[in-house]
Amino acid sequence: MKQYKWAFGWMGRYKYRLILAIFFNIAGVGLMTWEPYIFKDIVDDILMPQQFERLFPMLGLSVLVGLAFSACRYLTSILAEQAAESAVVNLKGALFRKLMALGPDYYRENKAGDIINKCSGDVEVISRSLSFVIPRVVEFILMLIVALAVFMSINWKYTLILLAVSPFTAIAANKMGQKLHPAFKKARKQLSNLNAVVAENIAGNRVVKAFVREDYELEKFQNENQAYKARNIEAVSIWLKYGPIIDSLASVITVINLVVGSILVIIGKENGGISYGDLTLFLTFAWTLNEPLLMLGMLVNDIQRFRASTEKVQELYYMDIAIQDPEKDESPEKVQGRLDLNHVTLDYGSTRVLDDVNMHIAPGQVIGVMGSTGSGKTTLVNVIDRFVDVTQGSVEVDGVDVRKWSLKKLRSSIGLTMQDVFLFSDTVESNIAYGVPDTDMENIYASAVIADADEFVSQMPEKYDTIVGERGTGLSGGQKQRVSLARAIAKHAPILILDDTTSAVDMETEEYIQKHLADMPDKCTTIIIAQRISSVKQADYIYILDKGRILEEGTHRQLMQKKGYYYKTCIMQHGLEEAEADGTLHAALAEGGAD
Repeated sequence: MKQYKWAFGWMGRYKYRLILAIFFNIAGVGLMTWEPYIFKDIVDDILMPQQFERLFPMLGLSVLVGLAFSACRYLTSILAEQAAESAVVNLKGALFRKLMALGPDYYRENKAGDIINKCSGDVEVISRSLSFVIPRVVEFILMLIVALAVFMSINWKYTLILLAVSPFTAIAANKMGQKLHPAFKKARKQLSNLNAVVAENIAGNRVVKAFVREDYELEKFQNENQAYKARNIEAVSIWLKYGPIIDSLASVITVINLVVGSILVIIGKENGGISYGDLTLFLTFAWTLNEPLLMLGMLVNDIQRFRASTEKVQELYYMDIAIQDPEKDESPEKVQGRLDLNHVTLDYGSTRVLDDVNMHIAPGQVIGVMGSTGSGKTTLVNVIDRFVDVTQGSVEVDGVDVRKWSLKKLRSSIGLTMQDVFLFSDTVESNIAYGVPDTDMENIYASAVIADADEFVSQMPEKYDTIVGERGTGLSGGQKQRVSLARAIAKHAPILILDDTTSAVDMETEEYIQKHLADMPDKCTTIIIAQRISSVKQADYIYILDKGRILEEGTHRQLMQKKGYYYKTCIMQHGLEEAEADGTLHAALAEGGAD
């Protein structure tokens, strides 16, 4: 009941349409009750005494009642459907807002197929329950109450005989409900696994083809598909086990009704029996007992589906949001771009990914960050942009802890390119202007020139109006990186973070980009995360990370003199031997750095 109350709340002002639908539902039940009485009067007052002058008016009245009942049923359906669709729109909007608020951890721990199913398939199950199940349940309860009242008013013994099978029906329905709920939960979980396989293959289609793994992926899909089939068959088998029992019990009521009613007619009304009209009324009203019993199995089925789906939707809706806005935004009015990481430590479960990291970056300074794979470079981006909060220590922008900044202002103050480049299925222009949708074409062109994207974009058939495929399909890795860089530059943010931005471009293009970044009129604090020495050697200061800790730090020249990780990486990337005797190494490699 709590789940229905929760779902009902999502209708907003349209909930009154569902209430109105239930009102028409009740009116329809009243009309259904009236029609059998018309037939009773036709039998007792017209056919039996053979007074046919009232026959056609009574038949006409029966037709009008039938039409009015149809109108009530139509209004019930349309109003309930409108209310349910309103709930779907509101609920889907709330779930999408929730997804936008959840951090990267949620998406890392949950399958895309499961998330999509919660926002689509499960919500549609809720919609069906609101638009169909609720009106039917109300209708059937009223039908049972009315039928029992009518039967008791005519012959209470006859009524008790008819109700003799009801306890068995209730027991069967209860047993079915208890077993269907866990069965539908298993089927729901398996559907999520199936959707996850499909979503994963759509995203990784090129990898599948490159490694000729179509047969393997097809087999994996078939296994999940067969498992989903098995879960559904398990649920259907439960329904088929108890459904025929319920149907048979409903049929028994018809037989009892006919046999007992015939006996009571033979006895005669004067001897405690019933009239022919009463029998007609009983037989006509019998369907008001039979239909609820016949529909009971389906309704129990729908209700258990509703419960399983609502649990999944509520699980997402009530998911805790780890990163939230502070109660009061304490960020400075104008952002200068100073960054301070003070004893920053970050744990993912039992794994420490950043360990006592200290960095102090002045406004306008260019900082390089290097390290081996898994050293924690990208995690620095996550704590600065507050995709995740530090376990210990603090990250400050302009002297204020990022946890005291509004998320919107903090992230608007940072231009970011990500290691895993993502472009939307839209025009090149829209992708570049994504962070500043109201910008003009002049800014888009200028940003593309700095990122060395203008040249290849201008050669496209539609130039900046060219649609790129989902995730940038149709562009090379280097082209996607340059569009992504142009998107970050177009923001003109006081802080610019470039996470492995030029790894897929050639050295000449990288040099072009570095030169134009250095010549940008709006100086910003820049953090360059890279694997290439050439990407960071011109930086004002360089940090080397290893297993979440700062291993080395200094200028290019200072790090070369230390002969540590940076020095060895430089030798390896330039293809040199470690031969200092001739005095050429430092001269060749220290050109771009200054103490």
